[in-house]
Amino acid sequence: MVSPNARRRCIRPAAWTLMATIVLQLLSASGRARAEEPALADLSLEDLMEIQVTSPSKRAERLGEASAAVYVISNEDIRRSGLNSIPELLRLVPGLHVAQIDASRWAITSRGFNSQFANKLLVLIDGRTVYTHLFSGVFWDVQDVLLEDIDRIEVIRGPGGTLWGANAVNGVINIITKSAKDTHGALAAGGGGTLTGPFGHARYGTSLGDNVHVRGYVKYFDRNAMETDDGGEANDQWHMTRGGFRTDWDASEKDLVTVQGDYYGGETNAILLNSLENEEDLSGGNILGRWRHAFSKESDLSVQLYYDRTERDVQYLIAEDRNTFDVEIEHRRRLFSIHDVVVGFDYRLLNDNITNRFIVFTPDSRTDNLVSGFIQDQIPLFDDRVQLTIGSKFESNSYTGFEYQPSIRGLWKVHPRHRLWAAVSRAVRTPSRADDDVAFLFASAPPPAPTLFIEGSSGFDSEKLIAYELGYRVEPIDDLTFDLATYYNDYDDLRTTDVSPVPLPSPPFPPVTLPAPLGNRAKAKGYGVELAADWSVTRFWKLSAWYTFMNLDVDRKQSSTDLTVEGSEDDTPIHQVHFRSRLNLPRNFEFDTNLFWVDNVQNQNVGSYTRLDLRLGWRPIEYVELSLVGQNLTENRHPEFGNGFFSVRSQVPRSVYGQVTLRY
Repeated sequence: MVSPNARRRCIRPAAWTLMATIVLQLLSASGRARAEEPALADLSLEDLMEIQVTSPSKRAERLGEASAAVYVISNEDIRRSGLNSIPELLRLVPGLHVAQIDASRWAITSRGFNSQFANKLLVLIDGRTVYTHLFSGVFWDVQDVLLEDIDRIEVIRGPGGTLWGANAVNGVINIITKSAKDTHGALAAGGGGTLTGPFGHARYGTSLGDNVHVRGYVKYFDRNAMETDDGGEANDQWHMTRGGFRTDWDASEKDLVTVQGDYYGGETNAILLNSLENEEDLSGGNILGRWRHAFSKESDLSVQLYYDRTERDVQYLIAEDRNTFDVEIEHRRRLFSIHDVVVGFDYRLLNDNITNRFIVFTPDSRTDNLVSGFIQDQIPLFDDRVQLTIGSKFESNSYTGFEYQPSIRGLWKVHPRHRLWAAVSRAVRTPSRADDDVAFLFASAPPPAPTLFIEGSSGFDSEKLIAYELGYRVEPIDDLTFDLATYYNDYDDLRTTDVSPVPLPSPPFPPVTLPAPLGNRAKAKGYGVELAADWSVTRFWKLSAWYTFMNLDVDRKQSSTDLTVEGSEDDTPIHQVHFRSRLNLPRNFEFDTNLFWVDNVQNQNVGSYTRLDLRLGWRPIEYVELSLVGQNLTENRHPEFGNGFFSVRSQVPRSVYGQVTLRY
């Protein structure tokens, strides 16, 4: 087997070759710098509240009038943050807890229950679901796009199951990329730093005639290893190569056809809990087609199909190939002049093939079907001062059969500057392969402590949530807005690992293995407050801040023997604070600050920490941008979460990187 160091020596020349190709391409390019759209950072706060979002109701509506806790990360936010991956960008969102475990792994959640395999958050990229049915969570190390091509990231904190289905329990993250029409011209960037290593990406977009627009991109990065708790090298280096395309065809004034796809390949490393170095080979791809037809201003139809394949080979633990095929049909129509109705149907076919090693799935190949439909009606009342939204999702899955997820939401326009909204929703987290079919041995402590034999259960039921939300948006004066969201969550049938008691042997203690089947024998209550504020101090200086408070109380039922489930209430910090400054300086300089404070995460043995990120940007000429970014500047290094699944956690270090971006 080729060692990781030898493999990295082979990859680094490829990285430098890619970067050199980018530079040569730009040096040989000619033409005028293309005019860019007005940046969202240049809009007034009133204009920002008018931005159209689609995630809360699957229809375009103004951000300020969404009856949900919605936050939008714009393309300009991405550029000026200095953050260079999708997981890192989610740090900007109030109510999310983003914790890096090692160079390629994160624990990300909304409103509690964080872990490497957090399973109550639905993530989509351009309408394609990217959470895995292996464990109902997200492999964040393979979720990536060209960041310059992201139009916006819409994040809903709270349940979204009525429209988006199972697993949209505590939130929905919807990553929406730009149309190919909006990315004409050439873009290339490259750089490197103390942690990021060499990286580079390039994209070119053009039109084929008047109605067809295309773009293609390629991207490479190589992340250096972090450090372990004792100061040694973590050997968690990570590299990835990715490429993709998008085509948008205006077939007629009423028809738009989109075809897009991506392919990636790479490798991550980690140290297992037994100090054994472990490699993961990652690859996959997807292709998506979408047709949108407008019958009129009050009626439209959308048909979307996609195929997604992922391959993951974890050297000592497991290997999995997964194929997903999905077809979705949605229709919106205004009825009787006041009812804005959206209905949808979705069919998903999932097939996996697993190579069992330390972790065993029985059967090792399985095909599942998911059939669902939804209906939602938005009704204006009292001269459009009140909007009532009622709907439900209905699903049939291969594990629990029929599920339903209704909600009722209301928005009251108290005043032109004031909005009050409330919602009551039901959401479920349906079982995954890991709940039903898994089996492995787990030692939580060295002998004579017993080893647990954890195994799935065919009787595992869906985890359930009833959520109550109340929110308030206000613009007390021009250029100052506040967005307040509160919630109370009532969970039932949460997953437990119930140890079956057996007689303990007499000294000297021989090895003991205890059966530990999975069950639904826990419940929880959660409540919290999320407050965000934006202030345009001047036309060249804008400030943003948010604060979140989250409290979670998890209890096992009397029938449960799980002694660890109650500790999960302390896997998420109670308090978090974020402050952001975007300052435009003379001579095309930009100075941006992101300051985070995160409370301790008691159950993960992580103390509170402060993170300071600074970015200095400069555009010496219109089509050249230089950036210098410092991250985690307040500390040498610090942990953000506990150990990963069978892997040792790393410390997040202080780091610096530089980037050159050219646009034509």
